[in-house]
Amino acid sequence: MNTLKMINLFYNELIKACFKRRTYISFILITLLIPVVVYAINYGAASLQTKIYGQMEDSFIFIGTIINGFLSSYLIVAILITHMPFLSTIIPSEIISGEYSKGTFRIYLTRAISRTGVFFAKVVVVYLFTTLMMFYFFFYSLLVSYLILGFGELIVFHKGILLLSEDDIIWRFFLGFIFSNAVMLTISSLCLFFSSFSKNSVTPIISTISIVFIGTAISFIPIDIFEIVDPFLFTGYIDVFLLAFYDPVPIEVFFNCLTVCFVWSFLFISVAYYNFKQRDILE
Repeated sequence: MNTLKMINLFYNELIKACFKRRTYISFILITLLIPVVVYAINYGAASLQTKIYGQMEDSFIFIGTIINGFLSSYLIVAILITHMPFLSTIIPSEIISGEYSKGTFRIYLTRAISRTGVFFAKVVVVYLFTTLMMFYFFFYSLLVSYLILGFGELIVFHKGILLLSEDDIIWRFFLGFIFSNAVMLTISSLCLFFSSFSKNSVTPIISTISIVFIGTAISFIPIDIFEIVDPFLFTGYIDVFLLAFYDPVPIEVFFNCLTVCFVWSFLFISVAYYNFKQRDILE
């Protein structure tokens, strides 16, 4: 298939995705939720600061406040990142199964286009929207937090209290975005895999979230066999964002994250592609 046809297929899939209301659900939720959380952090700044300092207030004198836009963004991403897998399933759950259920493949795939081109155009659209959603989540949080709370130094807990200066923070958010996005792309690939076997958009979401739930449980249950398996599961890296704020940054863990996510994504996409190529469009 030549490049022009592939571009046209991608454009066609992009237009279809843009005209579906479900495409914007995640962006609307993020847009509405983030300001509420930031205002809540601002309102409860004194209480939050006391909880962070803990008993240190009895031994040290602190000048100023640690509640700022960076801390707000850090808390928002750290807490909500575990819920992003659900939002990552909204588009891939329907992009194949929806066309089977509506019967549009009966017309679409009988034209002079290859199933390979159609499938990978859908994959690119899924990956594009997942990446845009994660980028919006990270940097919209930073923007809103900055406008309401301003910026300052960031205090995180790593081997005690770690104080990060203003010029040592933004790149860490970007690093966290890159690797968190890799995990979400893997989850989107998993959902796309289920979508290629399904005739409705609900089953892929339920199946994907169920697997993420099981994988997350394995990560948190302190059993020897689970601790051996966990590094090879992509679900064990959902909170990889937090590692971007360690000093030094654990490069080996990030490398393992990329490797694991790539292998699982390749597996999901390969099986989904094979099924898409073999599936009867008349069934």
